[in-house]
Amino acid sequence: MAGTILRGLRSRALLTAGSVLLTGLAIGSAVLGPIFQEAVTNSYLVTRLNEAPNTLTGLTWVYPATADQAGDTTAAVAAAEQESARAEGPFAAPQSRLETQRFRSLDFIVDGGLVQVVATPDACEHLALRGECPDAPGEIVMLTGDLDFLNLSIGDRLDLANAVGPVKIVGAYRVPESATDYWFDAERFASSPRDVNDLTGAVKPYQPAPFVTVPETFDELPTSSWSVRVDRRLDAPPDLTPDDLAQAQATAATLEEDTVNDLPLIAREVRTQQETARASIAPAVISLVLVALALLLRLLMAAADLRLPELALASLRGLTRRQLWGLGLSEPLTVLALSLPVGVVLGVGLALGLTRSWLVPGLPLPLPWQSLLAGLLVVVAALGVAGLAVGLVLRVSLSEQLTGVRRPKPSGRVALVAQLALFAGAIAVLAAKLSGGRPGSPDLTDLVLPVLLAVVAGLLATRFIALAATWWTRRRSRSRSLPGFVAARAISRRMEGTLVILPVTAAIAVCVFGAGVYQSAAAWRESVAATTVPADELWLSPRSLDETVALTHELDPEGDYLMAMSTFSTLGPSYTVVDAPRLASVSAWQDQWTPGSGAGEIADDLGLGATVPIVTGRRIGLTVDNQARVGGELSVRLRLDVRGDRSHYLFLGPFPSGTSTRSELAPYCRTGCRLDGLTLGGPATSRVRINGVIEVSDITVDGEPVPGAIDGAGWNVSPNASDAALIRGVETDGGVIRVDTSSGGSEAIAQLSAGDLPTELPVVRGVDAPAEAPPESFGETSSLEFPARAVVTAESVPLQGPSGSMIDYTMLNTDRDTFTQDTPVYILARADTPDSMTQQLRDEGASVSSTLASVKRTLGQGAYALALRLYAVVAVLVLLMALAGLFVSTAVQLPARRRDAASMRVVGVPRRAVMSAVMRELVVVLGATAVAGLAAGTIAQYVVLRTVTLGVVEDIRTPALIAAVDWQRLVLLSAAAALLFGTVALVSAALTVRGARGSTLRESAR
Repeated sequence: MAGTILRGLRSRALLTAGSVLLTGLAIGSAVLGPIFQEAVTNSYLVTRLNEAPNTLTGLTWVYPATADQAGDTTAAVAAAEQESARAEGPFAAPQSRLETQRFRSLDFIVDGGLVQVVATPDACEHLALRGECPDAPGEIVMLTGDLDFLNLSIGDRLDLANAVGPVKIVGAYRVPESATDYWFDAERFASSPRDVNDLTGAVKPYQPAPFVTVPETFDELPTSSWSVRVDRRLDAPPDLTPDDLAQAQATAATLEEDTVNDLPLIAREVRTQQETARASIAPAVISLVLVALALLLRLLMAAADLRLPELALASLRGLTRRQLWGLGLSEPLTVLALSLPVGVVLGVGLALGLTRSWLVPGLPLPLPWQSLLAGLLVVVAALGVAGLAVGLVLRVSLSEQLTGVRRPKPSGRVALVAQLALFAGAIAVLAAKLSGGRPGSPDLTDLVLPVLLAVVAGLLATRFIALAATWWTRRRSRSRSLPGFVAARAISRRMEGTLVILPVTAAIAVCVFGAGVYQSAAAWRESVAATTVPADELWLSPRSLDETVALTHELDPEGDYLMAMSTFSTLGPSYTVVDAPRLASVSAWQDQWTPGSGAGEIADDLGLGATVPIVTGRRIGLTVDNQARVGGELSVRLRLDVRGDRSHYLFLGPFPSGTSTRSELAPYCRTGCRLDGLTLGGPATSRVRINGVIEVSDITVDGEPVPGAIDGAGWNVSPNASDAALIRGVETDGGVIRVDTSSGGSEAIAQLSAGDLPTELPVVRGVDAPAEAPPESFGETSSLEFPARAVVTAESVPLQGPSGSMIDYTMLNTDRDTFTQDTPVYILARADTPDSMTQQLRDEGASVSSTLASVKRTLGQGAYALALRLYAVVAVLVLLMALAGLFVSTAVQLPARRRDAASMRVVGVPRRAVMSAVMRELVVVLGATAVAGLAAGTIAQYVVLRTVTLGVVEDIRTPALIAAVDWQRLVLLSAAAALLFGTVALVSAALTVRGARGSTLRESAR
């Protein structure tokens, strides 16, 4: 028996090698799944902890100085570090600093800012200094931006009152990004601007960044005024486990209640990621295993077909049914025995390679027991496949076994019922997915749908091709197209030709599905990252939005690198406020947010319809031709907005009947003011009766006309005008604004705005953004509420995702007073921003909050994202399996094709016609296979992506997954399939014709 098995395996070496490869891949895939699942969870845990800010994962204690530590700061620091070192968990060594309580000093700061003095022995090694480092008590260094803002210089002396006493400024500092870990939280060294709440009138005073000195300064201070702050940064090694995280979480729970620590949230995220990784890895692994088993069944059936004469001879010699089964299973069982170690090596090796390539460096390779169980289950399934292949052959009649040729037969009742059940199951799953609710985690239907559709598509393609070939053969039996008739007859009569459709269709469908899911997940992560961090770098500004806009324009006048951004809330929507003209050059706008509209087009849609005039000088004047009947004196109020400052109002007048010119000093416009608005009324814009025409012309600065101040400035009735009915018409022509007014018998004012300001402000509205507040809430309080018009609907907007809207800063603030809101203000910066600009940003107290690359890296290292990378591996492996199965199947069919071709050549059929017939047969079969596989994979991808979330949705700001099909990628896949299958058909036809000789028939007859 052993010799017979070895001779059979050697004689069918190609089938044996293919079967070993496919079985090994199936076992290896099952072994890989659990290993990779646990590995990506551990990798995500390490990456998530190391990427999180220290303030959210580390530990912080504040130890007030005691009476016995007076004059001995070294002992106070040592005692604090010793106490904090007792905390257990994966935390770095304690790092400490001395700090005073914030105290009121510096009388020249408006409203009395609070000051803090800090010290650590090697502070200067982790600061970028200008000047000298403090080396004696009473010497300090200040933040560069504070030094400039307070009009101080290096060498100046300050009296910090009784808390510290007199100090000398010896230098200026900024915190470089590389020192973030050392200082634990670099934002502790940011200044805070003065702010006034327009609603409550509460004043938040200007607060400078801490003054840095030497520890010896604290030896002279009373112990009641200072303390020791100790920080321990979380240090997650590659071998960190969820148990270590639990220990760290338990330690963090012992901190003071007002200490911010995010470890409990991270622990919940890890559990969620573990569940989603399991749910996303399972479909990929099972798809790979099922395709491998389907191809294995095809190869085992081909091997069994080649053994038909052998089994027939054994039957004639009187072997019992049990002995025939033993003979038939001998080779498949040997193949499985050879495949088991191959599969284990492939699975562990692939898991090791993926872990080393994709996951955290140094991560240990886990070997869970689930891998062994999954491998054993695949072995059992492979045994079932082998039994099925042998059973199908043993059911063949003895006459067919003796002839060695099997013809297609009508499907039996069991097969027909099974096929109908598959069709019904596919329809039911599709209906359930298409009628489902909101997207959620993958479930069982997502797991089976790709394979189910692939099987159904393969069966339909097989049946359609066979029926079409039979119909064509009967209809064209007398046709002159001999190659077409021969090809159709071969398809209808040769079972081996159409059996390849099902497994290869399944392989192509799973490949298309896996590649589509992987690409969609990558695009979704790009969208999430750009929503969170809308540019290469996201800086946190210590200034208000107005001041930050001014700062970015000052540092980057051309608008190539920097852009200010913040948020603005109303009773209805919440807006992201952007400096729209810089959107295209600075932001990381995603095409899938607004398909067909790029960032440049969005900026144009959000911007003003005309250019607001800029006046630069000290004295502003204008000429008025008063042709109206005015019940009192006529005056003009100009609204002048200074970037980074409050709005200023300049009153000019009175203007009597006729033409007159007035001018007034406006020293705040020496560096430039925007002329946003113009109001006609009484003194101080009191209401008066105005009936008639008033013409405004000759707007001048320091006696010179302002270019574009009238023509092209877009002067019109202000949308915020409370007396809009007063103005019957506004015309601008020839440098003159002609205002036709009629207040009747009542008193009113005429308010105009520049910039062609629309009544409804253009916005980009998120798909889930709430509607604007009702129109009746608009009016004199329109600075809080304003009518808006959506110029485009976006899948996401920066900072707020699909639940927010976006508006241009200039559009929002032109001739409108917006209240200051307690929201963070950001500066977007490109990665190639010149060092001089970034250094100036740090000098002004701005700090890098996050970067697009770090967010992408964090998202890409998530357990879900890493698990989905397996889909790319699955796509490649399935494609390789399909090619291997196709190659082996074609090679196995080659002798039978040569016999058919030789028989045609003997009766005089031309060589070209024979080759054409083989080519047509293979092109039809493989073409149907490609079409069915591409269609099934595309449908599965579209349906599944509509109903799943390819990541953890944190809140309503997370953009939705776009379930669109990439038609360009589909066309490329179609072209690649056509090229590949066309090459296979051509090579197979050439090999068939080359060996088609009369001697082939004589050899077959022996």
